[in-house]
Amino acid sequence: VQATGISLAYGDRDILRDVTVNLSTGDRCALAGANGSGKSSLMKILAGISQPDSGSVTTTGGSRISYLPQAGITHHGRTLDEEVETAFREAGSRIAERDQVAGMIAGLSESDPSVHDLVERHHLLEEEILQSGYYEREAEISRVLTGLGFAQEDLGRRTDEFSGGWQMRIALAKVLLEQPDFLLLDEPTNYLDLEARVWLGRFLGTFRGGVLLVSHDRRFLDETVHIIWELFLAVLRRYRGTYTDYERRRAMELEQTIAGWARQQEEIRRVEDFIRRFRATASKAKQVQSRVKQLEKMDLIEIPEHLKRMRFRIPPAPRSGRETVTLTDLRRSYDANSVLEHLDLTVERGEKVVLVGPNGAGKSTLLRILADRDGGFTGSRRYGAGVALGYYAEDDSRPTTVHEPQDRRESVLEAVSETKTGQTEQQLRNLLGGFLFHGDDVYKQMSVLSGGERSRVALLQLLLQPLNLLILDEPTNHLDMTSKQVLLDALTGYDGTVVFVSHDRSFIESLATRVIELKPSEGGDIEPSTVTDFPGDYSYYEWKLEHGANRASDATRTGTDRKNEPAAVSDQEAHKARRNRIQKLERLMEELLEQMGVLQNRHQEIQRELTDPLIYGVGASVRRLTGELGSLDHEIAEVSARWDAAEVEHSQLLSE
Repeated sequence: VQATGISLAYGDRDILRDVTVNLSTGDRCALAGANGSGKSSLMKILAGISQPDSGSVTTTGGSRISYLPQAGITHHGRTLDEEVETAFREAGSRIAERDQVAGMIAGLSESDPSVHDLVERHHLLEEEILQSGYYEREAEISRVLTGLGFAQEDLGRRTDEFSGGWQMRIALAKVLLEQPDFLLLDEPTNYLDLEARVWLGRFLGTFRGGVLLVSHDRRFLDETVHIIWELFLAVLRRYRGTYTDYERRRAMELEQTIAGWARQQEEIRRVEDFIRRFRATASKAKQVQSRVKQLEKMDLIEIPEHLKRMRFRIPPAPRSGRETVTLTDLRRSYDANSVLEHLDLTVERGEKVVLVGPNGAGKSTLLRILADRDGGFTGSRRYGAGVALGYYAEDDSRPTTVHEPQDRRESVLEAVSETKTGQTEQQLRNLLGGFLFHGDDVYKQMSVLSGGERSRVALLQLLLQPLNLLILDEPTNHLDMTSKQVLLDALTGYDGTVVFVSHDRSFIESLATRVIELKPSEGGDIEPSTVTDFPGDYSYYEWKLEHGANRASDATRTGTDRKNEPAAVSDQEAHKARRNRIQKLERLMEELLEQMGVLQNRHQEIQRELTDPLIYGVGASVRRLTGELGSLDHEIAEVSARWDAAEVEHSQLLSE
């Protein structure tokens, strides 16, 4: 798929500027960029769904492209198996043509001159049908639907019965089953749980064609792609390597860009100050005019809004008892379906607990019980002294426990102002910017917001409250990479307790200090989920899963008495030591990057000074600067070597 000179603008704002790019068979590309940078627009243009203002898109050899949008696809009028069968519609039309050609051949004599061409056409059609997987479609349909989380009994369900997230899974299944030459997937992980994300990554790893995708799951991207296309100020940049490699390189580049922008802003301020001071002085007229021309000719460095990283702190958590919430012999059923049974669970002050497991295992049910949103259980739930909790779920009509439903006539800014946290209007606007409400967006009425926008408002309202127990169901679903990092920074620095569900492995790895796994029973819906407690972070949980039979050594069924097991302690200590070393290396690498930036900035300053002809009239200055330049070259090489060594060790530890 070749795009040449693609440009697109909305009004006076450039979205894409002269983008030329090639997606080849075997490529695994991620399309990166800030929210609103044009990722979806470019993907639609490549898929042939929309047209650019200028430029062209061509495909070679009749290549077929399948495209999955972010949202908005619904299915009705068929059962699930009938709907996904339509992915083979093109193969079905080839079968009809093949049969028609076979009939034509049967009606002709062997000596007829057209028989040869018809036989060739018949062979070609049969080959295309074979390559489409049509004859193995039942097995392939079962494999894909199972991988995406559908149960066998779902096959006969009407598609109208599935929720929006499951509708998008159906659409994804159809796209994958079409077996195109190129897959263009716009945020395919948004509606997938952890298991389905892992399965999709493996599917894409064996896919023979080219892949271009957008995702906000760093871990998924690291495991899936080896090329990054970044849209930055309407221009496309290309990087090779994992997504983490790209982020590290971009961090260094952006640090230099921001430093250059800051120097330029200082230069502009200095020149403008000169013009202002001497504009009315006749003897300075030539110098003033020269400075004006200098500003006009200056090639301005641009810094997009999303680079101005907003940070905020969640209000300090009020003091609570050591045990924030305790469940004892808890049971929850829906009619004859048992979800949770004999569950004993204690969450202690300051813990960051993640609930993991496939959809339908009871994660959201358990969160609602913890948040006092579900009273249909037996057993006991007890909150500790002084607990003030807040609950967030994107599909909940009352997103927090501290507010009545928002007045849909008020603006976004007014809705957030009601939290009465003492923030100024400008501070609240800055916070809203971190949650993707920029400029005049803060004056939108709540009544016109999309579901995702209302969810972001609700989440920010919650985080501004002085609470000590946050219960969060999929808090990252409507956030881009930058706003997700804002949320992660805030929760990491929060001194209260967090219990959450997320399907973003990178987010979980960075936040969770304890993992509780809910796993559906093999007995089906009538049997409760198995609940297992892993007293460690997410990488420890994954490590225990990889060791299979040993996973139970310190991961215990909740409700049982935890014993000190030497093997478990040994395992945990080894894992903790490895984790500490990884974190130490990451801090060292960050420090080295900062040093590198300082050294490179000074290197550039000296090079600029040496371009001034006047300096060569002062030999001592030239010798001093060239000597410093040589020292800087040596220091830069030394810091770079240290960073490389740390990066190698870091990669080795991650792969163990």
